[in-house]
Amino acid sequence: MANHPITVEGIDHNGLLILSDKGKTNVDPGDTVTWNIHPRSGVSAITDILRSDGVDVFSEGPSRVGNSNNWRGTIDPNIPRNSEEKYDIHFVRNGSNTVEIHDPKIVVNP
Repeated sequence: MANHPITVEGIDHNGLLILSDKGKTNVDPGDTVTWNIHPRSGVSAITDILRSDGVDVFSEGPSRVGNSNNWRGTIDPNIPRNSEEKYDIHFVRNGSNTVEIHDPKIVVNP
């Protein structure tokens, strides 16, 4: 089972997150996905990660790892191949209290 780290690298001029996976992560059943915030990204926190459309591909999480700013979820080991989930990352910029939303996706490999 592989881990797929997704790093929040920054915020573009449209207010969308710049993610290390370019907004699409390909996974296999049983894999783990972790979200991390780069210290110079301009993002102070991820406040939630929620499914917005498609199949729920996670068997656990995504949830915050302890008291850190990192999040982790485990892909369902029994998820059908080619399943796709669009999800929302709820985040807060440095110096703000306003929660913003970015909507990437996870695709289970064929």
